[in-house]
Amino acid sequence: MERIPLVLPVRFAAGDMAVQTTTRELSDRGVLVRCFEPPAAGTVLEMRFYLPGAKQAVRVTGVVREHSIGDEPGFWADFVDLGDGERTQILDVVARRERASASVPIGVIALHPSADPRRSFPRFNARFAVRFATVQDFVLEYAANISAGGVFVQTENPPPLNSVVQVEMELPGSSRSVPARAMVVHRVTKEEAKRRGTLAGMGVQFMDASDEFRSRIDSAIAHILETGQRSA
Repeated sequence: MERIPLVLPVRFAAGDMAVQTTTRELSDRGVLVRCFEPPAAGTVLEMRFYLPGAKQAVRVTGVVREHSIGDEPGFWADFVDLGDGERTQILDVVARRERASASVPIGVIALHPSADPRRSFPRFNARFAVRFATVQDFVLEYAANISAGGVFVQTENPPPLNSVVQVEMELPGSSRSVPARAMVVHRVTKEEAKRRGTLAGMGVQFMDASDEFRSRIDSAIAHILETGQRSA
């Protein structure tokens, strides 16, 4: 099966290292993982995929085959002895992605919290404070929507694509900000936003976070669903 562009939250662990990040591509043979500091080639990983609609994470074993080349850091891992149940779940997600129309970048349209077949996970409208920085001082802006894998931040001066940003988010339902590293995977300039009638800003994909970070993102989305609140 061909590798399909697909963003999913994924956890990988080897020895004392455990990282929560996101995928770029997926097939029934392996996965391309976004990662700022990839494990060495040949490293055996215990991996968990958070598939849409699944009550529990899918657990697989992978072996790092090669590091990705270009502007987006990461690695490809081959699956080892993938079970029939796990293969079926992965193939189902990939098949749904293939049937969907071409992907729409995050932040292009105002999203309703219902599933969009072009995305692996729905995005939820939510307005909360986000401070972000590249190599400069932190700038205070506001998020427009959030998903399990990323957030769209309103800003009239979005950083260039593939920029690494530090973010601090005041998530709904929490009184304590949560920090993360992320990569800019989509941007809408002020001029583009005016032409399209949408928001200017940047879509960022979470990378190389902790288990606590994943738990707090999940809790924030649950809070949005339970309360219908747009701001914290």
